[in-house]
Amino acid sequence: MDPLSTDKSFSVHAEQGLISLHGIMTQAVSTQFTDAYSSTGSTDTIRVDLKGLEHITIPGINELIKLMLRARSQGRRLVAEGLSPRTFDVFRATRIDEAFLPREERGVQARADFPAGASSAWARPVEKIVLSEVPEGAVNLNVEGLRAVGPLQGFGQLWEKTYRVRLGGSNATPREAIAALKQHFPSFQPPQNRFYPTKAGIAPGEAVIINASTPAGMICTGVWVVYADEDAFAFMTPQGHPESGWVSFSAYEEDGCTVAQVQGFARANDPLFELGFRIMGSREQERIWTHVLESLAGHFGVPGWVTMHKTCIGTDLQWERAGNVWYNAQIRTMLSTLRRVFP
Repeated sequence: MDPLSTDKSFSVHAEQGLISLHGIMTQAVSTQFTDAYSSTGSTDTIRVDLKGLEHITIPGINELIKLMLRARSQGRRLVAEGLSPRTFDVFRATRIDEAFLPREERGVQARADFPAGASSAWARPVEKIVLSEVPEGAVNLNVEGLRAVGPLQGFGQLWEKTYRVRLGGSNATPREAIAALKQHFPSFQPPQNRFYPTKAGIAPGEAVIINASTPAGMICTGVWVVYADEDAFAFMTPQGHPESGWVSFSAYEEDGCTVAQVQGFARANDPLFELGFRIMGSREQERIWTHVLESLAGHFGVPGWVTMHKTCIGTDLQWERAGNVWYNAQIRTMLSTLRRVFP
């Protein structure tokens, strides 16, 4: 299925000042969602009723954020209501509750009371990232004890970058492509990147330590697994990471061929990283995800012709987030190295 086509598992109803959502919200709902927004009239506040929402994916959350930014540019505001306990947990885990819920409601609604043995593809919300273990050989720095941050908590311009590779000539199914990405993620990286998953692997709530060599020097950071199931997974960044946001991994079938996709939805975490991305960091990032998808294709024995499409979703800099530089992982890695050299 084309991920941008109309999704029949989702429906939306719009009237003056109200949008009601029903079903499963993915990136495929983009057209339906934006059309509904155009039917809400001219009220300053638009209520988004989520009582009928069964499930939401990271790309679905991206669509919510895009619409929120569009409304903000027009002097309007989106307010979510009718959240189930599970959806409320998702909003908290991704920290989009800070934009869609009134301040007085963010800490009032209780967490979902899951029955014993219940599981979810979404990580439970946490105040700070906790490592279940430190993998052998990894430098544990700038991950544990920090908060996970999303696209709303960063400083720079907001970019959506989508990379795709067709696994033509391979019999790999979408689920097999995702399983291979999970299992071989560290070895699919370019040589300068070292990823250290825990023994639990890429599972909801786990962290992955990253030790990487960049044009600006060594950086120690990581990612938090905010979502993972058999069909997709997503990493969310901690404070101090070069980006504030997430990257999602998925696969789907198109014309009898499996297509694997990597989609980043993030902005530079602080002013220094924003400058770095504009000079060379953005190109370096694009090479990394292209390399990962080429490696995936190679794993299945087929050539990897990777396409990339990028869109600047928000051009404004969030100057109120300039203080994020305090957690800058590049600076903290350098200072940690100096302390070891000159104790």
